Amino acid sequence: LLSIRSLNPKITKNGRILCEVPPPILRYLRRKSQVKESENSKKLVIHEEPLKRRAEINYDPATGLHIKTGYEMPGFEITLPKSSLKVTPDGEYVKIGYDFFKYPREENPLVKEWIDAEYIHVDLDHVPEFFMRDLILMKLHFKAVLNEEAEKIRVIEDDFIPRISIDTGEKGWLDFSVQYQVGNYVLPHNLVERTQSHYLRLNETTWIKIDKRKVKELEKHLRELEIVRTDEGYRLPIIKFVSLEEFINQIGGIRVVSKEYQRFLDEITDFQYNEEYRLPPQVERDLTSSEIKLRGYQRAGIHWLNWLTTHHLHGILADDMGLGKTIQMITAMRLAYEDSKEKTHSLIICPRSVVKHWSNEIKRVYPTIRIYEYRGPNRDREVFKRAEPHMIITTYETVARDIEIIKNFPFFFVILDEGTRIKNPQTKRAKAIKRINCLHRFVLTGTPIENRPAELWSIFDFLMRGHLGTYREFIFRFERPIIDGDESAAEFLAKRIRPFILRRKKEEVEQELPEKIEMNEWCGLTEEQKALYDRLQKIKVSPIREALLKGKYVNYATSILPIITKLKQVCDHPALITGKKEPLLGRSEKFDYVANKIQQIIEDDESVVLFSHFLGTLDLFELFLRRKGIGYIRLDGSTRNRQILIDKFNERRVPVALCSILAAGRGINLTAANHVIHIDRWWNPAVEDQATDRVHRIGQVKTVYVYKILTEGTLEEKIDMLIEKKRDISDKVIGAATWGEPRWTREEILEILEPIST
Repeated sequence: LLSIRSLNPKITKNGRILCEVPPPILRYLRRKSQVKESENSKKLVIHEEPLKRRAEINYDPATGLHIKTGYEMPGFEITLPKSSLKVTPDGEYVKIGYDFFKYPREENPLVKEWIDAEYIHVDLDHVPEFFMRDLILMKLHFKAVLNEEAEKIRVIEDDFIPRISIDTGEKGWLDFSVQYQVGNYVLPHNLVERTQSHYLRLNETTWIKIDKRKVKELEKHLRELEIVRTDEGYRLPIIKFVSLEEFINQIGGIRVVSKEYQRFLDEITDFQYNEEYRLPPQVERDLTSSEIKLRGYQRAGIHWLNWLTTHHLHGILADDMGLGKTIQMITAMRLAYEDSKEKTHSLIICPRSVVKHWSNEIKRVYPTIRIYEYRGPNRDREVFKRAEPHMIITTYETVARDIEIIKNFPFFFVILDEGTRIKNPQTKRAKAIKRINCLHRFVLTGTPIENRPAELWSIFDFLMRGHLGTYREFIFRFERPIIDGDESAAEFLAKRIRPFILRRKKEEVEQELPEKIEMNEWCGLTEEQKALYDRLQKIKVSPIREALLKGKYVNYATSILPIITKLKQVCDHPALITGKKEPLLGRSEKFDYVANKIQQIIEDDESVVLFSHFLGTLDLFELFLRRKGIGYIRLDGSTRNRQILIDKFNERRVPVALCSILAAGRGINLTAANHVIHIDRWWNPAVEDQATDRVHRIGQVKTVYVYKILTEGTLEEKIDMLIEKKRDISDKVIGAATWGEPRWTREEILEILEPIST
C-alpha cells in the first residue's frame, strides 16, 4: 500500500484506486500472494531488453537524403519517433500497447542529437561525406534501413592517379590532356578543377573523393611548365618534352602517348645517324661544283641537324675544331629554307675573325641565298626589313650594340658560332642575344664547357630557356655536386642534355678526315693600327695611286713593294712600325688572336708551327711565349744548330716553333705539330705550301690544320682575293722586283692600294 501511495493514485467514485504502475512495482506486486491481478493486467509484459534504435534512410537523387530516426516497434518494420513514445514516470521504460520496454539511455551526444531530431535532411553536396563518416556510426548504434536508391550509393576513395595523354600537335608543339584515374573511372582535370567540394558527383548514385593535395601539387607543376591552355587541354613547345616527362614522374602519373609521340621519343633518345644521308639532287650538285665532299660523319651531322629543325628542337653541334661544323650547319639551314619556303632572314652571330669565312662558305653551299655582313659603322640597319630572305652575318659586339633594333625582327635561324661567348649570363652580350626572337636556335662550339658547368647553363638558357632550371637551381642541383664528385648529378645532367648535343672528336673520325684542312681566319684593326694605316695611306700611298690613275710609270720594286710591306706590318703589330713593344697585347687584333689560338692548341696537348716573313713579328711572339712560360724553338736565317732545335720540337719537349717562312720553309721536318699558322700571307702561295709541308709530310699521323690569318678591310683582304683569282701572282711580284718589268696590272695595284675600308 505504501508503494501504491508513492504513485499518486486517484480514487474513483466506486472506491477503486487508479494509478500508473511502473514495471518494477508491478513486478513486486505480482510476487505478493495477497494481490489479485485482473485478466487485463495479466496482459502487461515487462521486457528487460531495451528498445532498438532505428533509422530509415531514404535517398532522393534530386534532393538528397531524408532520414527518420527513432526506435523500432518490436515485431514491425516501423520507426517510432521519440516524441511518440509513452515513457514511464521514472523514465526507465516505454509502454507500447501491453508491453514495457527498457528505455535506452543515450550517452553518445551525436546519437542523442539524431534521436532528438527525429528527421534529418542531408543535401546532395554532403551525401558522400555522410556515407563515409556518419553512416558508419549510425550503423553502429542504429538499425539502419536504406531504401533501394540509397543502397545504390557508392563513394569511391581509390588512389587519385594523374593520367597524362600526349600527342604531337602542330609543328613544334606537344598537345596533352590531364585526367585522373580513380578505380575504373577517368576524370578530366578541368572537371575536377571546377569542383569546390571534396567529392565529385559522377551520376545520381556515385561520388568520387578528390585528392585535393594531389590536384594542388599537379597544378603547381603545370604552372612551372609554362603551358598554354587549349580547348582540348594543354600545349607546350616540343623542346620542353623532357620537362613534360619529368612532370609526369614528379606527380606519379600514368603516361598515355600516341604512336607519333612515341616514335619521336624513340628517335631522339636513340637517334640513328645516317652517314649516307642523301641531300636533294640540286644541293648535291652545288656542293660538288664547290668542291665540297661531305664525309660520312658530316652527312650524319646534317641528318641530325635537319631532324632537330624538322621537329622544332634546338641543339649544340660540338664537333672538335676543324671537323666542318660550318658546312654542316649551312647545309641544314638550306634544307630548312627550301623545304619550308620560308622568307624570314637568318642571323649568324660569330667572332669577327670568321665573318668572312661564313660568308665564303655560304656562297659555296647555298649560292642562291642573299648574304649581308652586318657590321662596321656603315652597316645598313634597314637590312632586316628587306623582303627577300638574307643570311645576315654579324658579330657578338654588334648584336650587343644594336639589340634594340634586332629584337624587333623575327628570324628563321639564329646561329651562335663559338657559342661559349655567352657563357657568362650576366654580360651585356649574353643578355642581348637571349632577347632575339627566332624559330630555330643552334650553337656551334668545340668546347661547350671551358671552365665550369654553369657555362653550359647559359648556352641552354639561350637554346631552351628553363630546360636546366634557373641559374640558382642549376648551381645547387648540378654544378656544386658535380664539382664535389657526385657522379649521379653528372649523369643526370648528361641525360638531360644528351638529345640536344652532337659531339664527334677528331680521333673518332680521323679515318674520314682529309690529310690537311685549310682555313682563313679574319680579324680587324685596333684604333692604333687604323691610325698608322691611314697615315701611311695619306703620306705614301696616295701619291702613288694618283700617279697610277694618271697613267704615269711607277717602279714596282722600289716604290710599291716597300709601301705594301709597311702596310702588312701594321696589320701584324704596330710595334713593327713604331718600335714601341709595350704593351704587347691589346694593340693588334691579329696578334692577340694568334696568341689566344696558340694557348688553345697547347691546352689540347697539341703542337703548332708559326710562319711569318717578318722577323720583328717573330720577336714579338718570342716575347709573348717567354712571359707565358711556354717552351718554343725559333728557326730563322741566323739560327745555328738547327737540327738540335728541330729534334727538340719533334720530341715534343716544346709545343711551339717560330719560323721565318723563307729560312724554315723547306728542307726540314716538323711533323710533331699538326697545326700551322701563317701569320701573314706570302706573295707566292707555293712558298706557303712548301712551308706548310714542313708539317704535312710523310711521318705525319694526324690531320693538319692550316690557318691563314688575314685583316679585313686592308690590303691583306685584296691580296688574298688576287691570290685566289690568279695563282701566278708570285711571278708578277718576283718578276717585277728582279727584272724591273711590271707584271701586275694597273687595276690590281690600285685595288691593293685602295684606302682602308670603313
